[in-house]
Amino acid sequence: MNRSQIPVSIFDHLQQPALVLDCEGRVIVWNDSMERYTGVPAEEIVGKGDYAHGKALFGEVCPTLANCILTHGEAGSGHYCLLHHEGEELLAESQIPARPGRVVVCMAAPLYDTGGRQIGAVETIREGPQDKAVDESRGAPEEQVRILASTLPDMIFTLNRDGIFTQFFWTGGWNQGVNPEDVVGRTPHALFPPEEADYLAGAAHWAIETGEAVSETRSFPWRGEVRSFQVAIHPLHNASGETVAATGVSREITREIAGEQASRLSSLYLDLLGTDIYNTNMVAATVIEMLRDRLSGEEAELAQRVKISIEQGINVIKNVELMTALDKHSIRLEPVDLSAAIHDQMQRYAGIDIRYEGGTCMVWANPLIEHIISNLISNSIKFGGMKVRIEVSVMETADTVVLSIADTGIGIPDHLKPNIFDRFSREGSKNPSGGRGLGLHIVKTLANRYGGRVWAADRVPGKPEEGAAIKLILQKC
Repeated sequence: MNRSQIPVSIFDHLQQPALVLDCEGRVIVWNDSMERYTGVPAEEIVGKGDYAHGKALFGEVCPTLANCILTHGEAGSGHYCLLHHEGEELLAESQIPARPGRVVVCMAAPLYDTGGRQIGAVETIREGPQDKAVDESRGAPEEQVRILASTLPDMIFTLNRDGIFTQFFWTGGWNQGVNPEDVVGRTPHALFPPEEADYLAGAAHWAIETGEAVSETRSFPWRGEVRSFQVAIHPLHNASGETVAATGVSREITREIAGEQASRLSSLYLDLLGTDIYNTNMVAATVIEMLRDRLSGEEAELAQRVKISIEQGINVIKNVELMTALDKHSIRLEPVDLSAAIHDQMQRYAGIDIRYEGGTCMVWANPLIEHIISNLISNSIKFGGMKVRIEVSVMETADTVVLSIADTGIGIPDHLKPNIFDRFSREGSKNPSGGRGLGLHIVKTLANRYGGRVWAADRVPGKPEEGAAIKLILQKC
């Protein structure tokens, strides 16, 4: 990514600390406010990748919100607490060592060029609201709390030393037949079942006596159904620092838990179904391979076609399992011999005209790189037929390796090229090139996890009808 493509001056003059990454995850902008905030000069960080900016912010090499924008992943580093928002940006709270004990609000958003192509991601930091001194029973002026409570779906409450609600706000309470004003001045037993009321009163007492926060997910029958709430209770201090009450937030997560349970059942179903279909196809592929060895001529060619069709079905199962795994787990990079991985996959597709000449080439990846090569070869066969010619090449530079897999198939029209890596892309579905499905999305996902990028091109530049070329940049060891 060329730094000139980013509107640098805009970010350099921001009052908020800001950083900008290009599509390869390298720092392009580290503005003056970020220098002051972290104590790290721009000249020590600009141009660096491998999550160097994460180390500057958190003291360890880790992705930040801006990396999550680039990879379309979740903020899984453990340093962020995502906030509800709408749109494609990410919003989160975090505690950054540069401001010990202080909560900051981080926002990250994609950057696009004038043609609508993503060219990077920006992340900004601002100070979050700070604690206020409280009196014997209230943590903040009641009007301030009411304004906050009216915008949230949560129960927000304060319990004094006697276990009595001195404040209780719940915008959704009216839908449940609960008048928040009737709760103030009463104990939790006036609202919740006995066991849950005892827990809430006990947690508040613990927070007041020990000064420690309590956080727990609670599930209990209430108002005709089993409900689940995420409860967090914190000690509340007066101006002299004495703990005088407990303040809490309770958010209903019944639907979220039901969704997680459904997701677990769905995963179990996919695992069982995938295993059965995979085993069946593997047996079929083995039988076809044995049959092909006994045939010759046209019959042997037909047997080979059946075998490759079965292997493409096996690829589909592997892709579904792989997407599930990638959604749940991070990837640890290690040196991988790219040429060896290419030769391994070429052997799987014996009978297909695949051409490759290359020696040892080490890149930062992991064993899953075989799925990149397999999906690209399978994709070429899918859209070029059994007679397709596939040309694999590797070009090395000082720091990167460019893998190219080109074919003599039907090619990819220019207007479809930006979207073929989208999950289950079906744009132009009447044309086979518009339905490249999950395989290319996995290629993009893995490329991003490896710190690289992938794009679609023409085998012969400017002539899409003469075949497609998928090109992938990887980091060289």
